[in-house]
Amino acid sequence: MPKSRLFSLLPLLAALGGPIALPAMAQVALTAESLTARSYESAPSWQERGFRPAGLVETVAMPGHVLVDLRAVFSGPWTDDLSRLSVNTRDIALVLPDGTERPVVGGYPTWGQLSLQGRSLSGRRPRDFPTDEGDIHWNGLFIVPKGTASATLRIEGDDATFEGAVAIPGPSAPDRAADFASFRAGNVRRFRTVRLEDGRGDDLVTSSITAPAGWVLAEIEVEVTGVASNQVDGDDRFTWHTHDFRLVDDRGQSMGLIGERFIRRLLDSQYNGTDVGASTERTMIWVVPEGLAEARLLYGETEVARVNLGSAAITPTD
Repeated sequence: MPKSRLFSLLPLLAALGGPIALPAMAQVALTAESLTARSYESAPSWQERGFRPAGLVETVAMPGHVLVDLRAVFSGPWTDDLSRLSVNTRDIALVLPDGTERPVVGGYPTWGQLSLQGRSLSGRRPRDFPTDEGDIHWNGLFIVPKGTASATLRIEGDDATFEGAVAIPGPSAPDRAADFASFRAGNVRRFRTVRLEDGRGDDLVTSSITAPAGWVLAEIEVEVTGVASNQVDGDDRFTWHTHDFRLVDDRGQSMGLIGERFIRRLLDSQYNGTDVGASTERTMIWVVPEGLAEARLLYGETEVARVNLGSAAITPTD
């Protein structure tokens, strides 16, 4: 029955004093194609690191416990009548052998970049179903006592259910975000003022940014090549944000990120990506001491390139 017709009948049914029977939502039993776990003594959190200086790492650790990184791929349960499903984070738990239920405390939006925000489970039937079966990918972080060797992933949502055994291995090192790509510092320019434009024609607005005395603006072209997928849904892509990079001197002191070039604008951060095996270039600008001859480019906390700043003459403008 169409929703509009159903809702129009509700007042009549209520007035008649009879029970109101609403259509029941189907609850799907999910099937796991894979269900694997890793455990860590500690892991760096990327949740709030966007503009923090290099070297200030928020490390997640719980004494007497390990962090369990649980990754699941469920078969697409789609039918002509079932096009989407969603399960809230609160309806997902890791059940320990003694019956204790541990909640989802975080997960990976992209591999190597932990967030302490619980990840719900959701999926949608692909447009080219059934050619594309539309598997559902999910991952979550749990905290369990050290020595826990097995547990059960339990999902009890309105749309879907699942229960499956999970083997928990001993602790290992978490993925490093920088290991999913290679990086190269290309063309370098230095100038005192960058001139910007926004809009065009009658809507054109011009602006500029000038470095303080003793400093210059360093424009660096960075080439990024996808080495492996960092996508939690398995897509063959490597993605990143401008603010995932740091430029530091030989003491590890961070330079200020001014932004990434976008036409004649300068954006504080952009979301970027490239296919695995392909390369792309992005141009970013930092403010650096005028006398700094070399800098180190970091992705996260990993050095990925050396930048020869002294090779570029300092010009008044860009």
